[in-house]
Amino acid sequence: MIYTLTLNPAIDQMISVPNFQLGATNKAKDQYQILGGKGVNVSVMLQNLGHKNMALGFMAQGEAAQFESYLKTKEVVSDFHKIAGHTRLNLKIRDLSNNQETELNCLGFSISDTDEKALMDVIKKYLTKEDILIMSGSIAPGSSKNLYQTIAQFCSENQITFAIDATKEVLLSTLQYHPLLIKPNLAELNEIFSASTSFNNIEEVTNLAKKLLSSGAQNVLISNGGQGSLLVTKDQSYLANAAKGTLVNSVGAGDSMVAGFVGTYSKTKDIRESLLVASAAGAATAFCQGIGDLDLVEKLKAQIKITP
Repeated sequence: MIYTLTLNPAIDQMISVPNFQLGATNKAKDQYQILGGKGVNVSVMLQNLGHKNMALGFMAQGEAAQFESYLKTKEVVSDFHKIAGHTRLNLKIRDLSNNQETELNCLGFSISDTDEKALMDVIKKYLTKEDILIMSGSIAPGSSKNLYQTIAQFCSENQITFAIDATKEVLLSTLQYHPLLIKPNLAELNEIFSASTSFNNIEEVTNLAKKLLSSGAQNVLISNGGQGSLLVTKDQSYLANAAKGTLVNSVGAGDSMVAGFVGTYSKTKDIRESLLVASAAGAATAFCQGIGDLDLVEKLKAQIKITP
């Protein structure tokens, strides 16, 4: 079984604005809402691809029923530890004149030591060495800074495979426990190493990824939107081109890539096929409102070539 972990769920408010201007009144042309958080997005894409999974983590009592209803419609089973308070709201503003996105991520509920212990009890209740845990996203205010590291250590000590998609310090703290997959985008990779490389210098990007392999990661998947993605393993590096389509929103695209890779690899152990599905899944979500469906993923796979 694959389990996902969301420590800081979100309600993403997607707003499209013609010629967005700072310091001015802007009128939306289109808007819609996505219930998510990175782990929730991973769960939905896993299910869309046919991989049964369970969503774990924290959930605000104020919106718990709304999230659970949403996941039920997606046929995702969940067992969240409920927290008093409300889910954070994230505003994603897309400028239709240049396709640039501006994000404003708000604060949500805070958690306590008691909440963390309850979460660990849930994780220990379900996970065995036959399972995979995907940890995704930020941690909620009040969380221990080493919470992901603690969970990664538990996985390592109990022979549980895990993948992680998180930012700099949190990500680096887990590498000693050898995650199956980490997925920084290019900007996050540059942040980790205080670099400024680009996909125009793929050798330099590869060398940075190899440093993460040396620190313990088994596979490093680096995404860069319309320029495609790079997968670096201990044996080989693979490039995947980006599928062609109209960007609707980028929210959940990286999460969909993680779902595509881990779900496929869990069944096939085929690195190339896992990268292919990951790339198509990420594009499918970028080209629609919400999380992409299986039909679109299959259609986009035909556009993607893996080299070498």
